Amino acid sequence: MKILQNPDFLIDDDINQSNIKSLSGMIESGKLAHAFLFYGNNIEPLFKIALEFAASINCKDNGCGECLICKNTLKGVYPNVMIVEPEGNIMRIEEIIEVQKFMGLTSYNPGKKICIIKESELMNQEAANRLLKTLEDPPDDNSVFVLLTEDISAMLPTVTSRCLTYGWNLRFEENKPDKNDFGIIDKYLNEGIKNILVNAAEGDSEGDSTIISLNLTLKILGVLKRMEAAFKADMEKELSQIRSSDFDKSYINKYINILKSKYKRKAGKFHSLAMSRIFDIISAWLEDIIAVGYGAQQEGLNYKENFSFIRKNIKNVKIEKIFKLVKLIEENRIYLNYSINSELALDNIFLQFQDIYE
Repeated sequence: MKILQNPDFLIDDDINQSNIKSLSGMIESGKLAHAFLFYGNNIEPLFKIALEFAASINCKDNGCGECLICKNTLKGVYPNVMIVEPEGNIMRIEEIIEVQKFMGLTSYNPGKKICIIKESELMNQEAANRLLKTLEDPPDDNSVFVLLTEDISAMLPTVTSRCLTYGWNLRFEENKPDKNDFGIIDKYLNEGIKNILVNAAEGDSEGDSTIISLNLTLKILGVLKRMEAAFKADMEKELSQIRSSDFDKSYINKYINILKSKYKRKAGKFHSLAMSRIFDIISAWLEDIIAVGYGAQQEGLNYKENFSFIRKNIKNVKIEKIFKLVKLIEENRIYLNYSINSELALDNIFLQFQDIYE
């Protein structure tokens, strides 16, 4: 099987299969576009897809996974492949100039020259405009650019328009500090929502429901903090290696600042993605409650296993209040990349569950 055919970090759905079929078709025919944009909710699996794509392009067997071209490309050390990522919080024009120099040089190796740009949404205006000119007028037919982003909305539209765009549905828990912890969050969230609904449906005292709601927030954020601590542990390990190296002190200090900025950005993105997942689960519950309230059967739900529970506990639910809660969740989602207070946001949402009954 070709390495691009079925990566284990992709959800097995029609979108991903269509993407793979499209890319594989271009590789086999030799008719490649010169610029691609891959987007999804986690930069590291996107990077793996890009490396597998790059290896498949230059491999004589379209991605066997066993030849030196494949093995070295997958390690990110093949001479025909350049990998670019931001130093700190933005990608500057100097980095794009290096891309242009690399792509303009004649390669000693056969095949395409491929530049993979990670976190491309972090290009500043100068860098984006410089790259745009290269995408509009690539050095030659052997140049391929692969841009990666977790936030396609932050990309310069003129850059996006010059690329073939592929959205990927990635397994959220892959390549995280502790993938098992997401299962714990899901468990806490589903059990907590059930407890809130049961208390509210049975008319238990508001104090009990409030305690359940606030404790649920603390449980979920506690798990997230443990997961985010893994980023700090990784950073401290790298910092220790850098400090004990023989490099010039000024270089070490510069790289330490870059590394701290990088990990801060990664931790912030991780938190936003985790909160978005939590909002998705809560929204799915509310959608199912609305659906059952309007007479939908089990097959029409996001969580089919909750059908009997929802039907039993929604007799006095006010649909208009659920719509109001859905709106509140989407408003909080919009503010994820800004100064949202996660604890207050979740407290507010869970407490609103108590008010969906008449």
